[in-house]
Amino acid sequence: MILSKNILSAALASLFVCIAITGILMFVGMRLAFVEPLHIWFGLAFIAVSGLHLMKNWKTFSFYFAKKTTILSIVSVGIIASLFIIVPMLQPHSSDINPKQKIFTTVMNAPLSEVARFFSLDEEMMMKQLQDSSGIEATQKQSITEIAKANNKKSDEILHLVLNAPSVQ
Repeated sequence: MILSKNILSAALASLFVCIAITGILMFVGMRLAFVEPLHIWFGLAFIAVSGLHLMKNWKTFSFYFAKKTTILSIVSVGIIASLFIIVPMLQPHSSDINPKQKIFTTVMNAPLSEVARFFSLDEEMMMKQLQDSSGIEATQKQSITEIAKANNKKSDEILHLVLNAPSVQ
């Protein structure tokens, strides 16, 4: 093979550092647009380079695999990793709540006054925009869903009009 053991070892070390950094960034909530894809691609590269490293150093690894302590370590890690996968699968989910869907449903069914407050929108301008743009009659106590039904419009149309109202200064 063209790749030497030193190159493979250096590549593994570099990939490990990159995976560790991107993993820590995701763990602490810094979900920048490039972090998660980099983490995934570095992980895939790490798997590929690990396979090459394993093939290149098979004789050395075979000595390690013959030791009882190595086998015990591998089995222990395998059991622990399996528990992280199996236990959540066995526990019934209390409810399969989709947070985005919950927020969307709440916004669509909340009174306009609450929607305006939630999105920091100028409530009066929002009501005026509904009236001026489509002649929609609404009160601040009605929800987007109620307004859509009362005016034979799609809820998405009303939501679009509401969210285009100016923000509170």
